[in-house]
Amino acid sequence: MTDHTPSGPAYRIPSSLGVAAHEALEAAHNAHERIGRAMCVVTAAAVRDILTGHESDAPFDASAVELVQGVSGSLFPTGRYWTAAGYAGTFSDAVGETDAGNGVHGMSEWTTYLNDDTRDVWRPLCTELHDRDGRPSFAFDLIRAAALTLDGPVPAPAALQRGEMVDVMVCANEVNRYPAKVDPTDQQDGYVKPWFDLETVRRIAADTQADAARHGYDSIDTVHVLEGGDNRVRHDGSVESAKYAVVLVVCWMYLDGDKREQAVEIVQPSADGRYAIGGFEWCWYALSDDGLTPLIPFEPQSRNAG
Repeated sequence: MTDHTPSGPAYRIPSSLGVAAHEALEAAHNAHERIGRAMCVVTAAAVRDILTGHESDAPFDASAVELVQGVSGSLFPTGRYWTAAGYAGTFSDAVGETDAGNGVHGMSEWTTYLNDDTRDVWRPLCTELHDRDGRPSFAFDLIRAAALTLDGPVPAPAALQRGEMVDVMVCANEVNRYPAKVDPTDQQDGYVKPWFDLETVRRIAADTQADAARHGYDSIDTVHVLEGGDNRVRHDGSVESAKYAVVLVVCWMYLDGDKREQAVEIVQPSADGRYAIGGFEWCWYALSDDGLTPLIPFEPQSRNAG
């Protein structure tokens, strides 16, 4: 048996291939970046269109929208959004089930491009939220997304178009006082709209239920905090213990009348986990620093006037 030395290599690689590969990778990166930027802007436009009925000049106040990452790595809208003042709402609440469903479906055609390929663009615009059904969830900054161009740096977080939230004590019945955050520019007839943390909501729940049991349910709205938990599987396969809280407000007077469908309200938390209990309907008013004087209307500087 005779060994034969190969007369030449089995195949040849062009010497220019390395340069071409780097050029192709750079071109692909640039293309993904431009796609990501374009789709971020389109996502912001889609939210505006849904909330305004495609009237581009109509006012709207959405500043962030919830996006959930699917198994494929793409982001998808849930229909939940937040205003600059911290209100959490849904497309369904704003425009009805049909238009909201069509809007979410249409948005998904664009947000599917917000995936691992374009992550460098969209991730800096997101604040991570609690997982939804084991999937990563984000609050997507619509204001910064709308300011993106096809080239140039990602805009820094802009100042919110609202008054600064301040810490106050509030009261609605001349008896119970609670710490809250309020926007001094968000008032009706001098009454404020307080945002409470969950621990304070628990206090309000206990107080309203005790008052209703003592005085009757015909004139007192009661607050209820339903809490539970489970184990959920994260996208990386690990198991995490999750706790949930659902905040309900029950207006017992509505149960027998024409407003019975509005008798029970599920209060959605803001992006920072605060709840607006009672809104303006409860006639919440801010108190002076000593907790004795109602400030109606509320002016922050008056709190330091003595």
